[in-house]
Amino acid sequence: MFTPLKLGFGALVTAVAITAVPGSPATAKSMTIADARNTPAAVDVTSVTYRNGESTAGGTIRVRDLRRSGTVVLRIGPPDSDVMYYVTAWIRSDSTVGKRLEYVTDVSRSRRSCAFSVTWSSSQDFINVSVPHSCLNFGRFLTREWFQATMHVGSSSDAAPGREVGRGSSPGCASSAEMSSIATGYTRGRVASILDTDGRFGDGGAGGYSRVYPNCGGGRGWFVEYNGDTTRVVGKGRVRA
Repeated sequence: MFTPLKLGFGALVTAVAITAVPGSPATAKSMTIADARNTPAAVDVTSVTYRNGESTAGGTIRVRDLRRSGTVVLRIGPPDSDVMYYVTAWIRSDSTVGKRLEYVTDVSRSRRSCAFSVTWSSSQDFINVSVPHSCLNFGRFLTREWFQATMHVGSSSDAAPGREVGRGSSPGCASSAEMSSIATGYTRGRVASILDTDGRFGDGGAGGYSRVYPNCGGGRGWFVEYNGDTTRVVGKGRVRA
């Protein structure tokens, strides 16, 4: 049976320095960029909003005169990496929206199964894409991701500027409100999504382990204890001074 680590946690906190990430709480989880005017109008991206939420990533691409034709590609990946996901949407011959998700590296490209949403509104001139983070597996938790959208119509295309966007409302650190919502039984992945960071390893023993998380407000950080077999939360608290 797992024994909580709290009684032995004092040794951990004297050995681990917890620092806040400067500016992280103010880092927006969305970014809107205007794009220069191009021709033809049906392929002219006027602006794009990239969103990196706690549970989903995506974007809204606005086109000057969006038609029921063309293809949009939203690329999402780690900053400065050749590994990313291509989220593609297009209008089929029957006027329905087609979509696919592909995992792309510098040497390969493979389709991935994923339920994600696309809204194509030619009346309001925008395409909205939203993909669950559970479909975007980079092998580690990312506090920042790079986004870039391109619109294609026939042989014409317009690429919006790419940008890095922090994940969630407080990338890289945990706020008091976020920590208060962590409950016993939550998985480690769910905790990371809520806190907008996977933290760092703290201590282990007696069938479990802990991870520590910087405090967005500065000062003492937080710890969460996990069952070693299930990786589910069994306890939490503040790191001692």
